[in-house]
Amino acid sequence: MLVTGLLLSFTLQAQKNRQERTESTYDTTMRVTNRKPVKMDPTKDIVQNINNSHLFYSFMTAIRGVGLVQTLQGPGPFTVFAPTDSAFQGASQVHPLMEDDNHVAELKKIMSLHIVPGKWTVRSLQEALKKVNGQVALVTLDGEKIMVVQKGKQLAIQDRKGTLAYLSPKEELQKNGVVHMVNSILRP
Repeated sequence: MLVTGLLLSFTLQAQKNRQERTESTYDTTMRVTNRKPVKMDPTKDIVQNINNSHLFYSFMTAIRGVGLVQTLQGPGPFTVFAPTDSAFQGASQVHPLMEDDNHVAELKKIMSLHIVPGKWTVRSLQEALKKVNGQVALVTLDGEKIMVVQKGKQLAIQDRKGTLAYLSPKEELQKNGVVHMVNSILRP
């Protein structure tokens, strides 16, 4: 009886573990995360969707802290290259900026690099790259230039220091623009 109970307990735990593995999602760093992303709703604005998605807590905290929420709730359209929480974990130089009110201006420059006026889907970026053979310059919210490049089969954005942030293969359309999940944080 005890053996049967232990066997049943082991079987139930194995089924639960298998279910959790199938429900896990991959972010663009290809690390498994147990957060279940909430599908973005194209009838909601960028802020509503990013706030509800479960993959962008750090990005949401940063844009809230530097006063970009109201901008991203506006009519747009905007293209947001939103770094995942995993991207923030890999960017140790950004964490101190988020925790210190004396660095709001610097953090705002960093977050603004991830926001471009206009609506750039994966398809429109690929079409633009074909026309110019290799690199497309986009002007960010702060007037900085970032480059869109093709690396193998993946699209990436690149800052002037050469940091690459790879885009997820599919964007999420929003009421006021588009969101691309990226795996790294750009720097001015």
